Formats: sequence, C-alpha cells, structure tokens
Amino acid sequence: MISFVLFVPSAASQPSSTALDIYVIDVEGGEATLFVSPSGESILVDTGWPGFGGRDADRIVSAAADAGIAAIDYLVVTHFHTDHMGGAIQLAERIPIRHFVDHGSSPNLGVRGQSAFETYADLRAGGIHLNVQPGDVVPLRDIDVRIIASGGDVLREPLPGAGGVNPSCQNFSFHGDSITSRAGDAEDQLSVSVAIRYGEFRTVIMGDLTWNKEHALMCPRDKIGSVDAYLVSHHGAHTSGSEALVHPLEPRAAIMNNGPRKGGASQTFEILSTVESLQHVWQNHYAVDAGSLNSPERFIANLDDGSDAVGAGERPVHVGASHWIKLSAQADGSFTVTNSRNGYTHDYPAR
Repeated sequence: MISFVLFVPSAASQPSSTALDIYVIDVEGGEATLFVSPSGESILVDTGWPGFGGRDADRIVSAAADAGIAAIDYLVVTHFHTDHMGGAIQLAERIPIRHFVDHGSSPNLGVRGQSAFETYADLRAGGIHLNVQPGDVVPLRDIDVRIIASGGDVLREPLPGAGGVNPSCQNFSFHGDSITSRAGDAEDQLSVSVAIRYGEFRTVIMGDLTWNKEHALMCPRDKIGSVDAYLVSHHGAHTSGSEALVHPLEPRAAIMNNGPRKGGASQTFEILSTVESLQHVWQNHYAVDAGSLNSPERFIANLDDGSDAVGAGERPVHVGASHWIKLSAQADGSFTVTNSRNGYTHDYPAR
C-alpha cells in the first residue's frame, strides 16, 4: 500500500469558509464533480465529454469560479471512457491542473479509445501523475481522500467504523452477459472509486464501478461504512448501484449525475427507494425513461433535454445554460444541498 505524501500547494488555494463544497456539475450524462476544501484545495473527479466547443470544460470552470478557485489541484480520472476523460484537454486549456490521479493504463480501449487515452497521457505527463491503488491516500490538508477501488482491485481492509456483515450480500445476483452487454465492461470494472471524509461528514464517488465489483468491495463484510451523502454510481445506470453497495451506506441524501437519456434507470430509483435512511434523491436531469419515479421537480437541476431543437431520430445536444447540484458540508456532519436552477435548499442536521 502506498500513501502519497507529495503536495504541491496551489497559489490559488485560499481559505474561504468552514465548508467542504461539492459541485455535481451537469455534463449531460458524463461525469464531473468538483470538491473544494475549506482551505481552497480542490479535487475534480472526471472532466465530462470532449467537443461541443468546450461545453463541459466551460461548465467546470464556471463551478470553479463560483467556488473561488483558479486551479485544479487534483484531477481524478476514474477510468478512460470518453464521458469521463474526454474533456481533459479542453479543461487544461482553461484552468491549470496540477496532479493527475488514475489507474495507470488499460488494455481494453480499442483503437479509438487508445488514441483518446494517449492524448490524455500526453497531457498528464505535463503534471504530476499518481497511479493509485486501493488504500492509497490523496494528500489534502482538510479532508481525508482514500482510494477504495482502482484498476480492478478493491479495498481489502475496511475503513474505520466499517467491517460489519452486510445482510444485502445474501441474495446478491451477479450480472452477466445474459443480463446486459455492459454488465462486464472491462474499463468500467477498473474505475477509481473514492471515499471522502471531512470531520464527521462522509461521502463516496464510485466512477462506473460495476455491479459485480461492488460485491467484491462490500461482501461478505461492508468495507466502507455509512455515509451522509451518496454520489450515485455510474450516472444511475442499472449496471451499478446494487443493494449490497447502497444499503450499508445508509445515506440521507443521494445525488445523481445523470443525463436525460443516460443513467437514471428505473431499477436505480427502485433500489434507492428501499434505503430507509434516504430522505431525498437529487438529480442533475429529469430521467426520461424513469417517468414517475423521478424526484419532484424542486430536486432536479435541469428539466429541458433540448429535444425540441433536433429532428426526428437525432440525439439532443444541449449546449445552452445548465445548472448544478451543490452540497456544502460542515465538519460536524451537517450539510446543505442546493439546486442552482431554482435555489431550492434542504438542510440535513448532524447525526
């Protein structure tokens, strides 16, 4: 196990508040989540899609500006799919990136995927690259950032406070090719997953870690423990987010970085509805296929999927204004979640 102790301070890091701020940024079904610590250090998990005139990079920079930071101290690329890694080049043209955190490389990308990865690898060569393994620590002053899965391996020893027998493992049903062709996606299985703690507040962000890998992480004993907020795995797709993962987490709030037609699966909403501790599901988009299972509109950041602007059979490409879900956590474990579209806010007291 390696615990990285290298730290290069950001000139832009300035103490700004007592809160850990988390921006779940709308990148239309990709992934981009920005964490900004009270001292102003930052972690960005994934960069959204490439193209569209730098749409996703601009949205990330907008969140960074709202948070008062002018650099990304650590970019975590969970895995090398385009919706997670693709926006890195355009982002680096707009804001400095100091460290690159990922699972190294992959033999499973194909010709086009390998070309995109090599472009990203050239970019990370200009910064400091951390090839992480489960149990590694990404060094920040205010928050504890621990790798719980990477490169196909998962945490072997439970985090403090975890380790209990997980009852949801008893009826675990493994996914296979007969269920979905994406269930065993080779690159998704390699996702970097991260547990983050600030004082008494805890959250996890899983990348696209697959259903079967969740079993390896959480069974027969839960290795994560309870969290306050669950950043819903894999955009809310049905190939992740099993009961064995979600039930032991016991979150009070879940935030789903889905697109209107990507993620937000009915199965995911149904599983979340069985979590007794869960008060609300917040969404970056209304999930078209989930219908009535969607949360009330006040919990959804983006309602318009842009479908009126395209012809029949075309996939909507939304390049206009977008909104995010923001979480602000205090060290006592209390937190507030806000929908930037309508300003709706809910306070969750300390446990």
